[in-house]
Amino acid sequence: MKDEMKCLRCGSEMEMVKDLVLRIGEPEMLMMRKVPNGIQVDVHQCLGCGKLEFYHHKDELITKIKCPSCGRVHDKDYPKCPYCKYDYGRK
Repeated sequence: MKDEMKCLRCGSEMEMVKDLVLRIGEPEMLMMRKVPNGIQVDVHQCLGCGKLEFYHHKDELITKIKCPSCGRVHDKDYPKCPYCKYDYGRK
């Protein structure tokens, strides 16, 4: 069963209307260097008021690392392993 999304503005149902690659700014901009091909997003539109929402999958943007303690893979932006609490700042 698909989760029903509600509009944050009016509370009506949202439906996916398009899957696209969002590109922002000029190629020299920092974001374009970080994500050279743009960001894959789903565009949802409110059936009541027409508001658009853009959703992306964060896994495409965040580098992954393997914990040296437990060996599990997780987002690099955590200061500690979310599984075993290994502290990367500890020397």
